[in-house]
Amino acid sequence: MLDLWRLHYAGSPPLADAVFRRNDGIDSTAVYIAAINRWYSRLLREAPASMLAPSRLDLPLPPPSADASTVLSLPAGTVRVLEVRLASWLRPAEVITDPSSPQLPLQLHRFTRATAASPVAFFSGGELRLYPAVTAADRLLSLDCAVCEDGLYEFDDSALACLHNYTCES
Repeated sequence: MLDLWRLHYAGSPPLADAVFRRNDGIDSTAVYIAAINRWYSRLLREAPASMLAPSRLDLPLPPPSADASTVLSLPAGTVRVLEVRLASWLRPAEVITDPSSPQLPLQLHRFTRATAASPVAFFSGGELRLYPAVTAADRLLSLDCAVCEDGLYEFDDSALACLHNYTCES
């Protein structure tokens, strides 16, 4: 990854036939690795799903909670939920990450709650809350997530083409 970063972002080809040393005390490799980690973190949070290499999670479905939802605890390192669908739903859920979303209070009343035709999933703090809740014979058809593991960078090659779009902090 470091060689790809140097080639695409820093504009310097990998140095396979020469030794490059700095004598000003700056560890350029550490600077590049920090930049790579910032870029990758932002890529996972903001890039289109087509640029990512999602992890398909297979988790057991717990019984519904008191508020008619199902709460899944996602593994550490889960940055973003790209798609979730249960067998009883007619389509994948709309994934919402904003805790102040007007959709959240609507789920507390049985007449305004999500249905199988328009399911909703709230992702926050490592938990995924699914509305409507699972049924007795339900199963998880898909749960695709962007997961960040230390030192492991997984993405589609198309992400390198727009490297500069996700490097500047905004």
